[in-house]
Amino acid sequence: MDSLKTLLDQKKYDLIIKLTETSQTANDLFYRISAFICLGKYEEALYVIQDNQKTLESNLASLINAHINLLCALNRFDQAYTTLDYYANLPYQSQVVEELLQKMPQVIEAEEKKSSSLKFYDDDTISKLLSSNKDEEVLMALDIIKNRDIFSFLPEVSKLLLSHPKEIIKSYALMLLVQKELDRKLQINKNGKIITVVPKYLTPPFTGVIFNQVVKYFDSEFHDLTITQTATQLLSQYCIYIYPNFLDKSPRLYAVAFYLIASKYAGVTLNEEQRSALISKTEVSTDELDDLIKEIETSLADF
Repeated sequence: MDSLKTLLDQKKYDLIIKLTETSQTANDLFYRISAFICLGKYEEALYVIQDNQKTLESNLASLINAHINLLCALNRFDQAYTTLDYYANLPYQSQVVEELLQKMPQVIEAEEKKSSSLKFYDDDTISKLLSSNKDEEVLMALDIIKNRDIFSFLPEVSKLLLSHPKEIIKSYALMLLVQKELDRKLQINKNGKIITVVPKYLTPPFTGVIFNQVVKYFDSEFHDLTITQTATQLLSQYCIYIYPNFLDKSPRLYAVAFYLIASKYAGVTLNEEQRSALISKTEVSTDELDDLIKEIETSLADF
């Protein structure tokens, strides 16, 4: 339902919950789960999963990701491992699901360790972590301050936005400030270009007409579910990487570029005839498509 996506982009979470009270489709239910998560109502989101398990299994990768992360957010780590075993024993797994199942034990373990240690970090320690040259320590500090007063760490976060060597770290720092609805001007250095932003008035990275059209194009034109899911995941990662910039090229160009990259990730080799047929749909030159693919792959390699 396109209107639910628009409402999620507009942060109208309560309205989404109201509109999906009687919904039975997996798509609507995932929006309902997302709305509860955005409101911090993790128990309610978990109830949606528990009450609609079989329906949601039609998009198993998204379900596993949401279910396990919710259990971790609620500090139910033993249940998370048990739930992961359940998913691992389902009869059919796509490559995307298999890779997710392999990754999730490490995610649970990391969240469990973090949960037991976060409460012991004082403000001075967090400030030092934000200035660390280790990416994992910076990301951990950003995660900790989600539930603390952002103004206590604003000098360090502002410095991250301008001087951290990794674009993805700067994107995550900015997304935190957007979540906190910080109402003041800040500068961020994205690939050497200084951009002035007011986080409160920025929309999240997974928004905009072009993003929605690319996702629609995936659904309408490409029928390999594994590749489509991978392409959507890679598109989301790229949108985070370039944030606060947004997609600014033809939706068809992006769709074909991400489909070709996802095919490579999935180990699917397209012959020249298949590749040419895809490229012809973009109505652009092969050179332009190749340049975009190169740019995206370079960005994803730095993710």
